[in-house]
Amino acid sequence: MLFIDIACGIMLIAAIFLGTRFILNEIFRSRYNHQIYSNDYEESLLKLNFPESYLPYYNLGNSEYKNGNYDRAISNYKKALELGPQHNHEKECDIRVNLALAMLAKIDWANMKTQKDGQRAIKQLKAARNVLTEEGCANPDDPNGHNAEAEQLKADIDKMLEDMQQNSNQSEDNQEQDDQGQGNQEQEPDKKENSQREKEIQDALDNQKKDTMQERQKTQDDIDNEQQTGGGYSSYDGKPW
Repeated sequence: MLFIDIACGIMLIAAIFLGTRFILNEIFRSRYNHQIYSNDYEESLLKLNFPESYLPYYNLGNSEYKNGNYDRAISNYKKALELGPQHNHEKECDIRVNLALAMLAKIDWANMKTQKDGQRAIKQLKAARNVLTEEGCANPDDPNGHNAEAEQLKADIDKMLEDMQQNSNQSEDNQEQDDQGQGNQEQEPDKKENSQREKEIQDALDNQKKDTMQERQKTQDDIDNEQQTGGGYSSYDGKPW
């Protein structure tokens, strides 16, 4: 009889625990779906973090992303991957796609002015690509990964990397022309012609820089538009679980 009472007590505690967890998560989901991205209810689940311990971190990542807190979103997504989900490729790939998008959102295309800015952007793009390919959600060498969204986002990243490499090569060519022009100017005695040549070179460099920035901004605008409209595989999928 005592054993039965203890078993019933344990079952009751477990039912209360799971019921409380379910209710708190449903409140968060309801508020989230009404575009209220508050973390209060979901953060309480970090203290009731069993089973599916990865779930609140994923939901918190989505909420932080919606609030524009990309560093916090990245941290939560990484914690979700660390804790699971085990043997569930679909959910793992959802987390990886959202993590990669949060990493891309941190790239400030509009204020990319120096070569170092470009190098940082390329590093971030490659890091986001690695997130997609680490566990096969996207295949690093061909489009045969086991998640279509991850594959599409990988293709988008590859296109951005290709565009940036082309722009970098064009900038280097322009710089070589600039250096050659300056060398020729030192040999020319006519200062007026030197000044005109410098102006032409500078105008060409300014135009190239403008074209490069416009291309980068267009790429980011395309990503933002996909996230807002839900179009394409690479749109942000912030559905809570």
